[in-house]
Amino acid sequence: MKLRRWAVTLGLSSISALATSATAGGLLLPGAGAKSTARAGAAMVAADDGEAISLNPAGIAKAKGTTITLGFAAINYAMSFHRNGNYDFDDDNTDPYEGERYPLVENQSKPALGIGSYLPVPAFGIVSDLGGAVPKLHVGFGLYTTNAYPNRDMNNTNGTPFFVPQDNGGFDFPNFGDPPPPTRYDIIKQEAVIIMPAIVAAYEVLPNLDVGARFQAGWAHLKSSVAVWGGLANYDEALRKDGIFTLDAKDNFIYGWGLGANFRATPNLEIGAHYNAQVDITGRGAAVATNGPGVDLSGQPVSVLPVDDAAALCQTGGTVLAQRGCVELALPMSATLGARWKFLDGSGVERGDLELDVEWQNWGAERAGDFRVIVDAKITPQSLPDQGVTLKENIIAHGLRDTYGVRLGGSWRFPQGANQIIARGGIGHETAAAKKNWERADFDGAARTMIAAGASYKMARVQIDAGFGYVHEGTRTDSRNCNPELMTPFQGCGPGMALQELDDRQGPDPSNPLVVPEQQAENPVNQGTYKSHYVLFMLGASTWF
Repeated sequence: MKLRRWAVTLGLSSISALATSATAGGLLLPGAGAKSTARAGAAMVAADDGEAISLNPAGIAKAKGTTITLGFAAINYAMSFHRNGNYDFDDDNTDPYEGERYPLVENQSKPALGIGSYLPVPAFGIVSDLGGAVPKLHVGFGLYTTNAYPNRDMNNTNGTPFFVPQDNGGFDFPNFGDPPPPTRYDIIKQEAVIIMPAIVAAYEVLPNLDVGARFQAGWAHLKSSVAVWGGLANYDEALRKDGIFTLDAKDNFIYGWGLGANFRATPNLEIGAHYNAQVDITGRGAAVATNGPGVDLSGQPVSVLPVDDAAALCQTGGTVLAQRGCVELALPMSATLGARWKFLDGSGVERGDLELDVEWQNWGAERAGDFRVIVDAKITPQSLPDQGVTLKENIIAHGLRDTYGVRLGGSWRFPQGANQIIARGGIGHETAAAKKNWERADFDGAARTMIAAGASYKMARVQIDAGFGYVHEGTRTDSRNCNPELMTPFQGCGPGMALQELDDRQGPDPSNPLVVPEQQAENPVNQGTYKSHYVLFMLGASTWF
């Protein structure tokens, strides 16, 4: 199904960038903390400290005493998009950029708590055997946000900001003679965060079998802005006929759970498994609307007004300045299997290890890939405020499919007197979450390959960790250049420029809040060349007693 994606093409997918359990694929990058990220995430079986809270709760059963782990990964996401084709000619106005080639647009996000364009993603965990108070039982507490970069700032053309921020949190239109960003129907700006503290418990069922469980609960917050078609049709993508919507939504209680197991088949070989359940999210908040001067109904200027509280489907209490909106989505379930080979010296002490993990993520699930959107508002002629068109409930689709990943990583220990230097590294690959021709700027749906390396200095009671990672996604070009026009019969992107059914379309169309999905115009806006990569720096420390 397709959507009229309006107030929330909002990169609602971006919220899925931040799950508490460490997975990869879609928006999510491998690892959780300094050590596992430096192995390209290949540590689901190896982790036995605070990082195991996220990677595999059964791992904490291998810890001795109490261990405190603190770390972070500083992540930069460099992404650019060069849309195919040229700016259309406005039937009602003449602008200097009409007919010019669409410019290159780059993600210029500067996270509020970041270092320039780098977003610090923290990892904190405490695990303990409780001093043996309950034999074979270990418990833990952790606070993680998965390695990801949900922030986007595509509000630029050739590096210059375009839409003007407002005091109410939305955006306003600037000089209409300047070329607008070609990504405005996809995303203008977005920020997202989800915090889910977790508690875990692990138990040694057999001398060679540990099982563990994790429960996590917290809150989610996203804010995002997108342009929509302000009237019934804006095939020439005239800026004056656009509307800009900003949604600021929160879900104050979300929860999830996971299960894990580790089996020591031989002194050298350990096998592990980890399952994450789907996490459902319903965000509610304010939707701020700004219309261009060309937006009208039957030739009359319009206003966006809240519906009566009795007619509200999402939330009551909307105002003229801020309507109410909500969105329903989910973080997908996932499963990981792994095998670890330990290299032991003659006395049975571990010198190094090598681990291979394979993972599946259910991005193709209906709620994980298609988000239900409700905005309790209506568009009315300014001269007839009692009339108008109620905005439609609908589904926003990203064309997602299940992802599969494989990761290989390991470590080696170098004695330094009473201390140790531990070198580690890894490589991994994840398949694309976006189907062919569905890649877009608000959601990183590309396939990627990650390489990472790092080292630790381990002393009697303290270990210092550092690492570096690079995620290669390269250049992807959609060679289509379909740009339908308003004609009778309407054109589309099918054979002979025929209008296609929703399920047959390849790529997202501009959002139109006035029509149901079945009447959504076909006018794909994601055709072009994408280029992207990630750079990660990791730092952490652990202590035990």
